[in-house]
Amino acid sequence: MVQSQLIRHQVAIAGQVINAQTKKAIAKVEVMITKAPDAFTHWLGLKSLQHGDRSSYLTRTAFDGYFHFWDLPEGEYTLTALLPNAARRYGTAMIAVTVPSYIEGIEGKIIMTAADMELPITVLNGNISNQNGEPVFMAKVRVKGSTESTFSNDKGQYSLIGLESSEIKRIAIVSAQGYQPTSQSVVISHPSTDLQPPLNFILQG
Repeated sequence: MVQSQLIRHQVAIAGQVINAQTKKAIAKVEVMITKAPDAFTHWLGLKSLQHGDRSSYLTRTAFDGYFHFWDLPEGEYTLTALLPNAARRYGTAMIAVTVPSYIEGIEGKIIMTAADMELPITVLNGNISNQNGEPVFMAKVRVKGSTESTFSNDKGQYSLIGLESSEIKRIAIVSAQGYQPTSQSVVISHPSTDLQPPLNFILQG
């Protein structure tokens, strides 16, 4: 009796997931193979039925943001990355990659396919100036009900990263020495590749 068996080569998809704004590595990001060649999908289905094992198509980034998948057959793959416990602060990222075919003469070596991704994160930024149009340095910006805050730089620019997104309007409050506090309502959009419109403030002395 002839038994059919999927022969897989020692190849890998490897990459790093970073914060799209800060460019810093993110740990514990779930990276999943969401599209794969038929050969891999068939093999994965058999393995899942037998062992209930998800490690072949789902992994998590290490402390340095790196992840990898070993022993993948050649073909087109799509990877999706997300941070489950921070879904209101981070969006998802996707990348399509190609695992090359087996190359004769390099058996036993790993063919690396790079798959670096950037996770979008909520960002509230803008400019703070006084009534004369001059930038206000060290103005404090915070969102009511949140512990996050930041200060404007010498150009009056500020950036609050990692706020929880919400469809409900929230209040952004700005204060600075020598000026009257001011506030505006804002909706913190769900993180995506489209940046939130800037929220600018004019302080009165």
